[in-house]
Amino acid sequence: MTCIHCGNDAGYNRAVVDVVSGIELGGLCRDCEREEFGNSLAHGDWSCRDGCAFCDRDGYYALPLWEPYLVEKGDHLVNRVDYAVTDATVHFCDEHLHRIADDHASRTDRRRRAARF
Repeated sequence: MTCIHCGNDAGYNRAVVDVVSGIELGGLCRDCEREEFGNSLAHGDWSCRDGCAFCDRDGYYALPLWEPYLVEKGDHLVNRVDYAVTDATVHFCDEHLHRIADDHASRTDRRRRAARF
């Protein structure tokens, strides 16, 4: 899964999910989350927000944390990861999500232009 901000592998930090369609759009890696938001997303109480975390618009995009869990398979324990979109999950409107994603697009365009010269 690709980080929507830097374009690198997002790892298992946060997924970016369109809550209307349920489609996973990508991820947000730990470094980009900290660069953009510090520890705010991790420490905020998002259950008291209805909609976007940063404005009064609808929060159509959820950024749930990937959470590890164990599954018993016979005599073995298998580690898995999954996420759940709940009321306590941070949500963004399209404008605030695109501010993060557009930064990646503009950096990629600058790299492409620089590579031509």
